[in-house]
Amino acid sequence: MIEIPVNLLHKNIAIAISGGADSALLAYLICLKITDSNIHIINNIRCWKSKPWQQEDFKRVFNYIQDSFPHINFKVHTNFIPPELEWGDKGRIITDEYGKLVSGDTLELRAWTEYVCFQNRVESYYNGVTRNPKNVNFKGMLTRDIDPSDDNKHLEFMMHMGFEAHHPFRFIDKSAIYNCYKDLDILELFELTRSCEGEFKDLNYKTYTPGQIVPVCNTCFWCKERAWSIEQSK
Repeated sequence: MIEIPVNLLHKNIAIAISGGADSALLAYLICLKITDSNIHIINNIRCWKSKPWQQEDFKRVFNYIQDSFPHINFKVHTNFIPPELEWGDKGRIITDEYGKLVSGDTLELRAWTEYVCFQNRVESYYNGVTRNPKNVNFKGMLTRDIDPSDDNKHLEFMMHMGFEAHHPFRFIDKSAIYNCYKDLDILELFELTRSCEGEFKDLNYKTYTPGQIVPVCNTCFWCKERAWSIEQSK
């Protein structure tokens, strides 16, 4: 079982949920511990023209979490990121307040999180980013190819703008995530999540109908990582 640090005295907790397997499991693990806290769900509408089904993926996952923990007070905060600001469209084009060159979506994601946490007096924030699989190369983001050391503990936990920022999966790969789903006997939640980031020629905001089955490309990093994680558990 993956242990998530949760301060039960905190009354306002924020969790980033996308509709993917990592953030869905993180939310579930946190909710297992919560008895008397408000949980603020931070969500972002992304790639709405090329992948309009992503918001349906989020709703499906969030509904499962909400139904599983009826005693928790959830509040969803949804942001919109223009496709033109996404990493894959323009790359790193903006210098942020810390002097780093970042993509527009990176800036939006952080800024929206900071705004929601400040406005709602959030005491601890959680994000489910994971490590790339070890010993295989699916050409994932190089910044996720990292093991813990004395110099990078801040990647897992740091204080930021007065709230705790937790990335408890930062040094954990997807195989551990999938095994945790199995241990908790919630593979039905895993099946509700979507990992594929592929786009499809004849499927977009003009042709997609909410609820329809969307194929997976089986070629993107996230598809390969998901398949790898399942294979590792056999």
